[in-house]
Amino acid sequence: MAAGHDLNMTAKSTIKAIGADSGGTWTRITAFDARMRPVRRARFKTGEFRSLPAKLLREIGRWPGAELAPLVIASRGVFSRKWKKPFLVKALSGKLNLAAVISDAEAAHFAAFSGKAGTLLLAGTGAVVFCGKPGAFAKIGGHNPPSGDPGSGRWLGRQYLKRLGRLREAAAMGHGRTAAYAAKLLARAQKGHRACALLAEEAARELAALLRTAAGPGARPVKAALAGGLMESGYFRETFVRTAGLVLGKRRLVFIKAEMTAEEAAARLSLLRRRTT
Repeated sequence: MAAGHDLNMTAKSTIKAIGADSGGTWTRITAFDARMRPVRRARFKTGEFRSLPAKLLREIGRWPGAELAPLVIASRGVFSRKWKKPFLVKALSGKLNLAAVISDAEAAHFAAFSGKAGTLLLAGTGAVVFCGKPGAFAKIGGHNPPSGDPGSGRWLGRQYLKRLGRLREAAAMGHGRTAAYAAKLLARAQKGHRACALLAEEAARELAALLRTAAGPGARPVKAALAGGLMESGYFRETFVRTAGLVLGKRRLVFIKAEMTAEEAAARLSLLRRRTT
């Protein structure tokens, strides 16, 4: 079920840019005016990728003038599944002003570093670290083995299903639905369930190890931004920050706070790309 919202939309408002972030669980769309103020929003459950164009058209088509505004779509799997970008370009051609299709990692990286070099730990359905700047990323992790990237939402979800004796169901669920069970595990961990808390700590150690690998040898401070569904959990974020301090030893940790949402990052990128074309 989609949820749409009018924000500051008035008769004089004109949509100038649109950003869409299609994550493992939710797809979020935000339209912005010339001053980059959000004027329309919509959200729906992320489903099978080939259904995305129709859902985008349904939501964005309700917004006056939106078909002319440059749109950037950020989606997981764009790096690894090369067919996704041309599929969206073809499906939306002549219907929406699609400026670019980028990875969810690029959007999250821009949200934190505004196009400059930096280190991003993305912990959602999958788990991966991106170092450098867009267009020249070094990637650590994110190999998506059958059991899920260690420490990721899918990995945690599978661990929870295993505890319930339901691991066989994971194959039919798909990655996103399996990862959704991570939230149930974290909720129980936060309420004091020891086994679930230990699994959360194990996931945090796996993610911290990725960050340590990305940081390389030496004693320089480690500066990184955190993104993804797991990091939206205050409980897990605190667990990770505490665990990362232990894993990285004496090295100073500095966590960079994102200045904008992934959808806003995508929208800003749409304007930047329009200015350079």
